[in-house]
Amino acid sequence: MKNSLPYKIITQVICVVLLVILVFPLYLMLEKSLAVSGFGNYAKVFEYFNLIPNVITSIIVVGGTLIVVSIVVSMAAYAFSKLEFPHKQAVYYLILTGMMIPTSALIFPLYQIVRGLHLNNTGWSLVFPYATASACFNLMVLTNYYNALPDELIDAAKIDGANKWTTFIQIMLPIAKPGLVFVLIQTFLSAWNELQMAIIFINDTSKQPLSVVPLRFAQTTSSSGFTINNLFAACIICLLPIAVFYIFASRQLMAGLTAGAVKG
Repeated sequence: MKNSLPYKIITQVICVVLLVILVFPLYLMLEKSLAVSGFGNYAKVFEYFNLIPNVITSIIVVGGTLIVVSIVVSMAAYAFSKLEFPHKQAVYYLILTGMMIPTSALIFPLYQIVRGLHLNNTGWSLVFPYATASACFNLMVLTNYYNALPDELIDAAKIDGANKWTTFIQIMLPIAKPGLVFVLIQTFLSAWNELQMAIIFINDTSKQPLSVVPLRFAQTTSSSGFTINNLFAACIICLLPIAVFYIFASRQLMAGLTAGAVKG
């Protein structure tokens, strides 16, 4: 049935319809951003706002989150997959239950911790909350990836005299690179686009990450001089970094999704 002509036509039509639904809002945003004044709408955005501090905050937040996730999650996933310690399965599934807790329920206790550490109103106030929010899913993905790797690799390393740390750093981690890259890309996308905690933890608008800036644009639109076309241009500017990143990272993202499925 899957090779029949009607099936192929129906699936292609469905794909085209879904593509139009996804792309049309982006096309509308781009078309409106160039209406009336053309690229002058983009120039006016930079006349109204200095976005450099917001970009710096986003880089600090995303970069710090990626560093924490790459270190903590990669080691934790390897431990749960290949090492033996008491109550390993119970601890693993207990951590995974964190995926059932909505992020909004964690905002108040996380804010209390951030304020107690005097990190509020800084980009660093979002690093550990973002890393924590994505830890459960990332741990599950990377643990399953390590599970697909043969234990004979570890046995061969032991025969060669490698200890557990050397085995992890020099053998297992390089092999698990596609899975780790997938985890880091997912973390990058979620950290760059997160809005709720960014608004609550950082009150100073000049220090907020770029994901919050469109709200300032929308508020400015109600005042004189900043039109709806300028608003769409501002949204395109905020969308551009993540779009460029996704274009270059899409191949690695698909490799991370498929590599673990064909191992073992």
